[in-house]
Amino acid sequence: MLDVEKIEVIAQTNTPQELMAALVWQRRFNEFDGPEVITDLTQQPLLWKSFLFTKPIYAPDRDGLSLNGVLETLLAMANYRPMPKTSLMHFVPYPADTLYLLAENQDVTVAQLMDLGKKWRADVVDVYGGNVPEGEEDWEFREYFAMRLRRGLRGETFGDKSDAVLICYWWD
Repeated sequence: MLDVEKIEVIAQTNTPQELMAALVWQRRFNEFDGPEVITDLTQQPLLWKSFLFTKPIYAPDRDGLSLNGVLETLLAMANYRPMPKTSLMHFVPYPADTLYLLAENQDVTVAQLMDLGKKWRADVVDVYGGNVPEGEEDWEFREYFAMRLRRGLRGETFGDKSDAVLICYWWD
């Protein structure tokens, strides 16, 4: 059951990024430690621009794997029940396992973010930049993706733009 008054207060006092950070904070599984990830990100705000925590996204997704991840998330959220700590059964409040992080495309920044993936014990860390590999099967998607990353980040002053990179951290 949603509490509109509570939602209004949360919406007025938190940014979308803070709401996402709260979801990351809640999660602990296998080698993933949400509080550790959020603590590191808050201590190094110049390394990243935004992040999203979700199930893996595959595009183009001919096999429906992304839709399956969305369905898993919706079912988990629909079936969630708060349980006392003494209960043997616990529900996962938000079953994400993949962190997508947007950052400026600078070698030093990317290297530091890759090192964080090691510190966080991510099973896979991938970097998606503005280059389209030759012979890539899904070139139309990759070309569009690369175009959006190129000059996609706005700077402090009008007209100031920089290239972005997407770093994907996945925990099994």
